[in-house]
Amino acid sequence: MATTKLQLSLSARDLKNLSGMLAKSDPFAVVTFRGDDPENRPQVVGRTDVVFNNLNPQWSTVIFLEGYKFGVPYYIEVGVFDFNAKYAGTSEKEMQRKDALSNVDIVSDAASRVLLRNGQFPHKVMGTALFEVGEILGSRGNVGAKSLQSGGAVYSHIERCPENGAQGKLQLQLRGIRLKNTQKFPFTSCPYYEMLRKVDRPTGAKWVKVYQSNVARNDLSPTWNKVTLDIEAICNGDLNRAMKIVIWDHRRSGKHKHMGEFETTVHGLITSMEDNVQLQVAKHDKTVGVCEVLLANAFDLKQDQETAVNHHHDNNGNNNSHGNPDDVIPSRVQMPERPQFIDYITGGCQISLAVAIDFTASNGDPRQEGTPHYFHPPESKEWNDYEKAIFAVGSILAKHDSDQRFPVWGFGAKYHNAIRHCFQCGTEIEVEGVQGIMDAYRGVFRTSLTMSYPTKFTEVITTAISYARHEQDSASKDGKLSYTILLILTAGNVEDVQETKECLIEASQHPLSVVIVGIGEADFAGMEFLDDFNASAEEGRDITKFVRFSDYKTYTALSEAVLDEIPGQLVDFYYDKGILPGTGEAFNEDDVEIRPEDDEERTLTFLG
Repeated sequence: MATTKLQLSLSARDLKNLSGMLAKSDPFAVVTFRGDDPENRPQVVGRTDVVFNNLNPQWSTVIFLEGYKFGVPYYIEVGVFDFNAKYAGTSEKEMQRKDALSNVDIVSDAASRVLLRNGQFPHKVMGTALFEVGEILGSRGNVGAKSLQSGGAVYSHIERCPENGAQGKLQLQLRGIRLKNTQKFPFTSCPYYEMLRKVDRPTGAKWVKVYQSNVARNDLSPTWNKVTLDIEAICNGDLNRAMKIVIWDHRRSGKHKHMGEFETTVHGLITSMEDNVQLQVAKHDKTVGVCEVLLANAFDLKQDQETAVNHHHDNNGNNNSHGNPDDVIPSRVQMPERPQFIDYITGGCQISLAVAIDFTASNGDPRQEGTPHYFHPPESKEWNDYEKAIFAVGSILAKHDSDQRFPVWGFGAKYHNAIRHCFQCGTEIEVEGVQGIMDAYRGVFRTSLTMSYPTKFTEVITTAISYARHEQDSASKDGKLSYTILLILTAGNVEDVQETKECLIEASQHPLSVVIVGIGEADFAGMEFLDDFNASAEEGRDITKFVRFSDYKTYTALSEAVLDEIPGQLVDFYYDKGILPGTGEAFNEDDVEIRPEDDEERTLTFLG
């Protein structure tokens, strides 16, 4: 299964002030990658800029996360610190003369792992927060929030990087002209600007900061520093994506005064420069100045169509051509024709899990140690293979199920001398969480069942079809999508392969995939045939995956093998029906669930 590149944006709210009564903290964040285990050695993947005198920072630095795969845990940890400018050999005033990108370099030098290991890390710890990326993607709006140990919370927002989006650099320089002064006489405003990109959601647009300029002191016609920006970071590869330039009057207190703003795109900035068009800066629908694009030069672009040659104006307004053939921009931006799995997930598609467990006699006597259903004594803290498979797969899929409720069915048992090929496990139609699945499974052995024969899947699959249709119907009432995964755990070979194959072809017409995990060392030739047969040749689609539990030594390896075909199957189903991903699930950030803070000991191991 291919990996996905993601973008991480960070913000925080209600941080505790660690700088005393006469000042405010200057927070910045460091992000480390922990891989598939939160206890793995951390690897620093990014640092943000410093936001001075602000306990509710929205950092402009976009951090890239490489190699995400559905079904594989992906842990990151965010540390928030109060910046010590004096130790870094600089000052707040000096850093304000630079833009956010320059400040990130200063932060990187002053917040290294070497300093921490030598006991010289000078910045006060405001807190750390461990996130699993799959959980963030499964959250409403793709936003995860967690409390910090010293107070406040950090918010993580994730967006996918499109495969064929524009990649390259943008050289940019802006100049404000006759901006309206927001200071009282005889003082003059100190303008800086923020660049924000638009994230569309059903409840309205959210603007995410991606860059902050230097502060121009006491100047109402400021020429801000020239900067080279990463195109993928500022607009996620879409040169026509809505952008906003917001100009602020810098205040030492951190309560900056809004001076005005205008909307544009990266392509619009380039066109404005080429055509020598000044952009109107507005506040409350009134013009409060203009902005001139002195330089907007895209280069090193990687995209299918690159046609128009860039030009730039020098500070005197002269129009000069660049002869560098790399200095080109695409005449239009081509979005991907076929969405990816993560587009559906971030667009609000819910993943529903249904579990079916084999209670046929092929499992042997559950009271005998070594058989698949044998329960180890509680003090041993060991699980049987059924429990391990439930935990490994259920823990991954549960992150994408909004209500955390799952049906659990059994098959192959005899009740009152009648063989049941699909029956409810537990007292509830749907159980809560992975622990609920475990409890329902174990509870079956406290009933009057008798293990029997044969091993038949057809009734379970038919029941799963009805469940998948019900879940989709319920989701569609809210304008959403729902896709169901049936996890069948079995220790025996399927009896009627042809009947099962026909049932799977029917199931392929519905939002459903079937994953079969073979427990034990039985002959699973029939299962392997179901996995290998070409459903599309018989007017169906491939929805079946079979794996042997004994082939995998870790939970991560098992879940990755079990779920590696799900993304393609989900996209095939919806895309072939002309159903595209939503733009994002409706949510209010104020209502985002803030998870409890991690143990304070994690702050001691944050950088290793």
